[in-house]
Amino acid sequence: MSTKQPGSRSERQRQRTRRLLLDSGRSLVAAKGVAKLRIQEVTESADVALGSFYNYFDSKEAFLEAIFTESLQELAATVVTDEEDPVDPAETVALGCLRIIDLANVDPDFARLVANIGHSDALFGRALHPYARVAIERGIDSGRFVAPDISVLLTSVIGGSFALIREILESRPSTHPERAFAQLVLASLGLTPGDAAEVVDKIVRSEQHSQT
Repeated sequence: MSTKQPGSRSERQRQRTRRLLLDSGRSLVAAKGVAKLRIQEVTESADVALGSFYNYFDSKEAFLEAIFTESLQELAATVVTDEEDPVDPAETVALGCLRIIDLANVDPDFARLVANIGHSDALFGRALHPYARVAIERGIDSGRFVAPDISVLLTSVIGGSFALIREILESRPSTHPERAFAQLVLASLGLTPGDAAEVVDKIVRSEQHSQT
């Protein structure tokens, strides 16, 4: 059991207010898009005084960065779960690739935020890197993956996913680019092309079934 003591009452209140602002902002971004987001609407939705907003965020961009980072981290956390999870590491990596890239299709407003906010490539990398490293290290430890240099691999995979999201938003490339990307990532981790395709097909079927 943790012995860490809770923060002071004022700190807990501060955390609750920040949470209210972020939750309101995410809801408004989902409903209206980034361009139409207004700070006054955020504070009204959160029932927080307009002037108080700047006690938590320096600017609208800083606020959007916080929404962006937390949303990506939450998405990654749904894929890279408890360490005792017996799921094949290749399936975990495939699922992560599919869900991240598919943001451009299922949530294009958020994907545009991902692609266009200031320093978005760095924020994207910082949000996903810890989860991606855990997923790949588990595969290496189990013997499922081979990665001569995990840091180089992570840079390539995360950078490639960011670039592909932008490509999809700008030009809509060939059908199912997220599947091709997932297969490419698995192949770079040592799976044969056939094995990689089989894993990705399995995850696609599972995702489609869960949505019906």
